[in-house]
Amino acid sequence: MRNCYLVCGANFEDTVEMVARARGLSPDEVKQILARIKEKYSGEREYKEIRSELPEEFPL
Repeated sequence: MRNCYLVCGANFEDTVEMVARARGLSPDEVKQILARIKEKYSGEREYKEIRSELPEEFPL
């Protein structure tokens, strides 16, 4: 997610769509995966560092 965003600078929905196409998933599946990652790792330093590189308006 971060890499796709950093390369193209797209908004959240477009970035999710790019990740979904690259991984052979639906956008909803990508969002579910992101929600699980956030739930599991949001307190960890690495997650916070990666998350800080994404716009605040990205919900996950």
